Amino acid sequence: MKEGLLKAIQAHGDRGAIVPFSHFDELKCELEALRTDKYHRFSHWLAGSMIITDELGFRPRSLISVVTPSPKIIIGFTYHGKTIQCIVPPQYLDEGTKDNEVLQYINTYLEPFGYRAALFDKLPQKLLAVHSGLGLYGRNNLCYHKEFGSYIRILSYISDLPCDEDTWLSVRRMEMCKQCRACVSACPTKAIEPNHRIINTSICLTTINEVPGEFPEWIAENAHHALIGCMKCQDCCPGNVHNKDNIIKGVTFSEEETKELLIYKDGEPYSQSLAVKIKESGFFPGLLKVLPRNLAALVFSNQI
Repeated sequence: MKEGLLKAIQAHGDRGAIVPFSHFDELKCELEALRTDKYHRFSHWLAGSMIITDELGFRPRSLISVVTPSPKIIIGFTYHGKTIQCIVPPQYLDEGTKDNEVLQYINTYLEPFGYRAALFDKLPQKLLAVHSGLGLYGRNNLCYHKEFGSYIRILSYISDLPCDEDTWLSVRRMEMCKQCRACVSACPTKAIEPNHRIINTSICLTTINEVPGEFPEWIAENAHHALIGCMKCQDCCPGNVHNKDNIIKGVTFSEEETKELLIYKDGEPYSQSLAVKIKESGFFPGLLKVLPRNLAALVFSNQI
């Protein structure tokens, strides 16, 4: 049954791993232990969110980790007669639909056998993927899959599918990280420390440009290179050598739509044309709050 589900996951272009539910508490304890790390600010909150309620409707017996490829996407913005190509890193442009798509095909396989699964996104997804053998950490604290590199989305589910065979590996980095410092050198804000497992999220460019507000003055103008997030530590990584050029072309915003975005204030209604284009783009709601600021940083600093 377990192998059959893993084959079904692979048939959809994804990769999966299944481990006994008994590791749920271990994951929670690992997160609690990270509270003492100077850079891991969210571990206590995440551990406190790992609660199984009666609403689940079944007795959990397994944890399912799924890695799905998530390539970079180019979004075009027309400005002063020129189309500016902006990179959007993995994970930002599916409007949160991928997790339910995966859940649907998992349950399509399980339900004829009397089992089911439920999405559980409060699990430490990178940690589960590495423990289950689905990935390895990079020095940049991202999870790498042997086929897809770090250009992935990691999803997690709970199921009543029995899982007696246990594969639970230690947390480890890619072997190539031992002699490599490419991401340390490439990081525009020096958030990656060579000898520290967790990156300094307080100065990580991804953390900063995902949050509304003015950019800190100490960030160099030429640090901005993506519409959101940061690709510097991933594009230079040898673990992505076979995937870094896998880029999907997305929508292109007209001159009028681009100008409207640049002056947009949160809470205002979009024009009909812009509203349609945003829906086509697949932007998730959190990106819309920072899009005008981030786009302006790219357009006016000529970094794209």
